[in-house]
Amino acid sequence: MQWYAETRSRRTRQIIADLIVLGWVILWVLVGRWGFGLVNALSRPADSLRSAGSGVQDRMTEIAGNIGDTPLVGDRLEAPFTGVANAGGALVSAGDSLESAVHRVATLVGLLTAGVPIVLVLGVYLLVRVASARRSAAMAAFRDAPGSAELLALRALVTQKPARLAKVGEDPLGGWRSGDQEQVSALAALELRRLGLRAAPVSRV
Repeated sequence: MQWYAETRSRRTRQIIADLIVLGWVILWVLVGRWGFGLVNALSRPADSLRSAGSGVQDRMTEIAGNIGDTPLVGDRLEAPFTGVANAGGALVSAGDSLESAVHRVATLVGLLTAGVPIVLVLGVYLLVRVASARRSAAMAAFRDAPGSAELLALRALVTQKPARLAKVGEDPLGGWRSGDQEQVSALAALELRRLGLRAAPVSRV
């Protein structure tokens, strides 16, 4: 497979197109990261929940421990504070759950934001480039085969614009029919240049 053309002008256009697609990928990766950060910022209240819950849990556990040492009524007085401490633990768990959920959503948003435009453009571009590279490689292998010049000249007559054909001669079709080697070679070179290939060397008898 011939990824880049042999002719300078077409190869330059291919390199520029590759760089544009690469820039497109980098741009949407940055946009995806921005989207991830934007959504992930919604998890900031989780820190406040954890901090408040941890503070309540630690303080109430300490108080419950101190009251529990009170003779006779310690066990009964300890229960409410233990319940409040458990509520503080629930706040910590809620903060963890909130952060985890927001992080999952932010990751999904970031992947979709970056992935969809990247996959669409890159997929289409690679299909076109691979097809073009295979076609060029096949034509490059065919270029030196016997009788290839005549077939390439015929392709040129079918695919090239009339203005370009006129530069070959006044009657390129007639030249091809009569087997005019000069016009056949010029037409073949024209078709090869369209595919980004150099003209085959002219064989001398």
